[in-house]
Amino acid sequence: MKEIFDRLITEGLSPNSFYILYCIHNKVTPNKLVSSSLEITKLKAGGYLNENLELTNNSLNFIQEIESYFKKSKKKTSSILMGDEFLSKIAVYNEIFPNRKLSSGKYARVNIKTLENSFRWFFENYSYSWDVILKATEKYVDEYSIRRYEYMRTSQYFVRKQNTDKTWDSELATYCDLVENGYDEETNYFKETVV
Repeated sequence: MKEIFDRLITEGLSPNSFYILYCIHNKVTPNKLVSSSLEITKLKAGGYLNENLELTNNSLNFIQEIESYFKKSKKKTSSILMGDEFLSKIAVYNEIFPNRKLSSGKYARVNIKTLENSFRWFFENYSYSWDVILKATEKYVDEYSIRRYEYMRTSQYFVRKQNTDKTWDSELATYCDLVENGYDEETNYFKETVV
């Protein structure tokens, strides 16, 4: 609250002056306890109102700035973003990946807490269901299992990976899109082991 009063003082406005600006902006009749004529005179002199008692750009910007102090940024919980049983879904997702080291030297499976943060980002940016995510992951791992997991991403980097230009990339989103929109299944003649 102190920040608001400091801003009013910096701008040379009283709380009553701001109240009048607010009333004009929202087309509300001011309360009789505030001397409207006195405050309007001050606001005209300060460049907040023109001669037709219309708000200037300066006053519109200031009102918007003050209103921004009252907007609450509510951080969504993991349950809200990913559903109530998100931890068990993440565990199922992680189990799809092989329990081994990849050719990159990193383990294919990453701890659940790290995955939770990655999936928070994923659900904030994409709207795929857990069913689609799990099918897409199975498709991805199946494709790389044929090549003995060569160049496969870890369970974390499959969800999101930061590029050199600081943007984020999601291979999972690509595979989810393939699952949702259908994909041409390539015929692989060497998938079965012949004895």
